[in-house]
Amino acid sequence: MESFFDYARDVRTVTYFEVSISILFIFDYFYLLEDELSFIWDRRDWGLGKALFVPTRYIPFAIIPVTLSSSFSAHANVDTCETLLYFMTVLDALAITLSEVIFGLRAYAMWNRNRMVLVISCCTITASMVALILIFLTFLPSVTFGEPPLPIISGCYKTGASSVLFASFVVIMLSEAVTTSLTLYRAYRHFRHAPNVLIQNLTRDGVFYCLSMFAMSVVNVLVIFLLPIQYSELLDTYQAVMHTILATRMQLHLRKLDRHTCLADSLTDESLSSISFKGLDVLDDA
Repeated sequence: MESFFDYARDVRTVTYFEVSISILFIFDYFYLLEDELSFIWDRRDWGLGKALFVPTRYIPFAIIPVTLSSSFSAHANVDTCETLLYFMTVLDALAITLSEVIFGLRAYAMWNRNRMVLVISCCTITASMVALILIFLTFLPSVTFGEPPLPIISGCYKTGASSVLFASFVVIMLSEAVTTSLTLYRAYRHFRHAPNVLIQNLTRDGVFYCLSMFAMSVVNVLVIFLLPIQYSELLDTYQAVMHTILATRMQLHLRKLDRHTCLADSLTDESLSSISFKGLDVLDDA
């Protein structure tokens, strides 16, 4: 009986994390709403940046209700729990993929739309998507649910799952390592002495965001291997939602800097003048 109460306590801890990321997202959404209206919705035309920004910005509105339903649903049967799990997995993977595309575009822009960088980014993202699909096809059938042994345990009661899920976070780590390496190399070789504020923010924000997500992937792997099964989803939603928050914050920040900074007369051949943001729509339409 004591173990059941311990399980209930652990599940409640996971629920606290899910509620906290929900609160953080709502706060961030309204905090940046004015910037979004000013720099995204002030123009009616759509480009690549805007087309990526909108689903990335709003997909947490689907992720959070599904996640909370899985945690708070009373008397949820096995079929319902399996359906919620599949929805959560697809939405989380989509959110992370969209965010990684945005980070990849930023690196592509920093490299002046270099074709080799585009090939590297596309191959990385494609390989990551294929790997994630294969991992999830193995992981999802392994997850089993049962009836909660105590009425105080709400939501879906997970009874088993394969640890292969850790591989998905390794894939994310590798993808972020590629993007971070491209950003650092370009910044070190070409922008070390560039005084431009936008260049500095491109480098600092990009590296900080990628390292933050890399660290969260590491923590997720450790959670899977070191903590009981009830903690397996402790940071899943956190990572997916934080990906979207950081990616859209980066876009809004750069768009804001681009609008308020006069760049044309202060750039050299190796500075931001060689970064074709207009062609990418990363700042022009994002």
